[in-house]
Amino acid sequence: MLNSWEQLKGHEEQRQSFERALRKGRLSHACVFSGPAGIGKRQFARLLAMSVFCREHALDELAACGECRACRAFTANSWPDFHEVGLLSGKREILIGQMAGEGEKRGREGLCYELSMTPQASDRRVAIIDDAHRMTTEAANALLKTLEEPSAQSLIMLMTDSPETLLPTIRSRCQQVRFFPLSTEHIKEILLHDELVESETSAEEVARLCEGSLETASQLLDSDLRTLRETVTRELQQLDGMNSLATTKTVMGTIEQISGNAGEQRLNAQWLLRFISDALRMRLKALVSGDLADRLAQRVGARRGVDLLTPMLERTVTASAQIEGMVPVSLAISSLFDDLAQMMRSALKGR
Repeated sequence: MLNSWEQLKGHEEQRQSFERALRKGRLSHACVFSGPAGIGKRQFARLLAMSVFCREHALDELAACGECRACRAFTANSWPDFHEVGLLSGKREILIGQMAGEGEKRGREGLCYELSMTPQASDRRVAIIDDAHRMTTEAANALLKTLEEPSAQSLIMLMTDSPETLLPTIRSRCQQVRFFPLSTEHIKEILLHDELVESETSAEEVARLCEGSLETASQLLDSDLRTLRETVTRELQQLDGMNSLATTKTVMGTIEQISGNAGEQRLNAQWLLRFISDALRMRLKALVSGDLADRLAQRVGARRGVDLLTPMLERTVTASAQIEGMVPVSLAISSLFDDLAQMMRSALKGR
């Protein structure tokens, strides 16, 4: 877990916005932090909370020393004025008991009760609700009551990648803070710094594919997906001489080997399509930049190669929609490779 703003990658605009609000004394009592999963929303929220509690910096500085008693206790998850709620182990929803207590203790336990109390060791109480869109209706209504009568001594931050599913009455009572995917360079820096990859080349590949999400990056580091990516890369190196039947057999064999059930097959098939798209885009980039050493450029010419790869990319998008629409994976993949091979043959004939 990060313990200083210097360690946070990206989101500089959001940080500056909070700095301005603090200097003007206009920090909202509740915020919705929205954006894709795995981009650092929760890390940002925790750094904001630690900055609120830090004894060595004034609140309007938005800084945390990481060394004072408050910062050390916060890092150890033992600061009494900080509360965090999320999905309990094995649960798919945030329950009413977490927000307002269960049974006879309703209204005398839970996050909403804690936020109504006077801070014990600082000027305010701070709460993070992770996966806020997963609150049950009862839990959301309990939070709404707290938001309707907010305490001047509290700060509530709701983390979500689906803000549209929050109650409109909750959204209307919160400041909306939008977070965006991390840059490829930031992802690469994190992967190398945390020694999550073996080489800079691997870091570049994962960063290029993960769409700015560390959560997606961690999935891409899975050995099974690495095997699938290597299989696709190897097969597409022979794009101009592709045997669609053999390629389908090889690729489907890999998908079946790493998948435990039909659901996993569909998920891995979508990863396959992402790998295919990435390989095609890299070839397209080489053609556009004038890299005529590319085998495809040598066979069909750079201009014709650009005209060929673009519809190939579009055909890959169609295959993704087919799999989402429950078309059998083997049929969608077989049809895709048939079409890619046919496009390549047509390009070579028209050369």
